[in-house]
Amino acid sequence: MRPGLQQIDGKRRTFTGAFARFGKKDRYRPKKVGNEWVAYDVTVLLVDVQDIDGNPITDHLWFNYTKGFESLGDLQEGDVIRFDARVRPYVKGYINQRTYIDDREVDYKLAYPTKVTRVQ
Repeated sequence: MRPGLQQIDGKRRTFTGAFARFGKKDRYRPKKVGNEWVAYDVTVLLVDVQDIDGNPITDHLWFNYTKGFESLGDLQEGDVIRFDARVRPYVKGYINQRTYIDDREVDYKLAYPTKVTRVQ
């Protein structure tokens, strides 16, 4: 769990993180992009996420590749990105219906990133 985020649950704050790489996650239903169907969404991995005062928040976070990140242009590994986001809880873990396994727990993430800019 991320205790630094748990303390500010529901609050909107400014954060910074270093771009590490792009990724992708499978979609339940493909969507049409241009003339082709895409079965995944692009994601962005930020590492060394800190609050505006430089206090470490978490070692990494994944975000959807939204228009805010797209507007930054060509991202290179190590680019520092500043953004505003709201702290939200989510349930992570594995559940299996056939044999009762329930390894879920509540964790915290940063959601709804806005004012995404590259720090010089």
